[in-house]
Amino acid sequence: MDPERQQKLNWLYEQLFLAADQVHGALGRNLPAETYHECLAHELELMGRKVQSDVSVPILYRDHKVEKGVVIPMIVDGLVAVSILSIEKMSQFHDQNMQSILRVSGLPLGIVVNFSVPSVRGAMHRIMNPQPRV
Repeated sequence: MDPERQQKLNWLYEQLFLAADQVHGALGRNLPAETYHECLAHELELMGRKVQSDVSVPILYRDHKVEKGVVIPMIVDGLVAVSILSIEKMSQFHDQNMQSILRVSGLPLGIVVNFSVPSVRGAMHRIMNPQPRV
């Protein structure tokens, strides 16, 4: 990946962290994930980011197009897939799910964030796609 693109992805990660920290600071923890999703999307839009929610990505299986192959909870600036959780403890399953989303979508970066923690700083997992197509 070229350094300019990597710099852009790093900057977007920082923007997502700032937005998530703002939402977490205002709302606290243990609310439904949907609440955090809507508030995070709003905060990112206030920061000038383009946010898409619940984006269906079709999958081609043996010449058959599965229209709703994968639904990406949030895409920021057409580059970053975001999964928002509100659970007691994240597991490898959540990171593996994001890896699948990145593989199917071709997006270069995925972030899994859990809002049911004292601080979002340690609850944001950054996952890179080794073969991005976007």
